[in-house]
Amino acid sequence: MTDSNFIVSFKVDVEIYILDRRFLMKNTMIIVSGMAATGKTRFAEWLSHEICVPLLSLDDVWEKCGTADIPFAQYWVLCEDVMKSSSPLIIEFGFNNEMKPMIDKLVKKYKYQTVNVHFDTSIEIAHRRFNDRRYYDMGGAKPQISLEQYIQLLEQDDAKSKSPKDFRFGECVIFVDTTDFSTISYIDIAKQIQQHKISAV
Repeated sequence: MTDSNFIVSFKVDVEIYILDRRFLMKNTMIIVSGMAATGKTRFAEWLSHEICVPLLSLDDVWEKCGTADIPFAQYWVLCEDVMKSSSPLIIEFGFNNEMKPMIDKLVKKYKYQTVNVHFDTSIEIAHRRFNDRRYYDMGGAKPQISLEQYIQLLEQDDAKSKSPKDFRFGECVIFVDTTDFSTISYIDIAKQIQQHKISAV
């Protein structure tokens, strides 16, 4: 059985709504976080396109490097290169609490404001979607993993600080429950980001 929610696209409002790109003009970092298969990458790509702000996805950097280990050092250098010019940016990955100090260091160094959009669902639903994605992306070539194996993947030997489910950064956090993808509105999330930014000014 596949999770029917997995194949339902996020809802994008039909209403005409022009995102005000000015609210992200300077020194703003949007951190899109969450477990695998919660929909964070698709949203980050949509938002990047809509507001013309660069997206730095750690998964993309990892894929281009072609290495077995995640290239964290290279990723933070790329982030810093953007931040040196005070340009806004979107960063996306299954960030965990061990990564907070590096993000905090960059944010303080370049005096950035942050908005954390955190995508979440139950571990059981994320596990089903994770297996669905492995099946669809690889044509069934990748073996399914058990719930226990998925939890180990998230927790990294039960170290809670390494679980992307528990990650939150900063005072402005937008929580997105993706239990049912069809109820999620990208526009509504973008409006919340804009409101957070206005409130912080």
